[in-house]
Amino acid sequence: MKITRFINNILRKIGRSLVVQNNEPIIKQKRDRYGNCYWQIYDFTTNKFYDFGSEQDVRAWIEQRYHGF
Repeated sequence: MKITRFINNILRKIGRSLVVQNNEPIIKQKRDRYGNCYWQIYDFTTNKFYDFGSEQDVRAWIEQRYHGF
């Protein structure tokens, strides 16, 4: 019984160490139901989605997020 618990604890620790925490936003280009393109960002740090109408708006958001401009 103790050996099973020991092995389970080791496997759990290995599993936790393999999970990579990614704080980089996920950026996707999408289309609405009318065929218009827009950009959607999922930000892990705020756990929120943001929608932008242009690539320039996305770049401005990234600059502000990382550099505080």
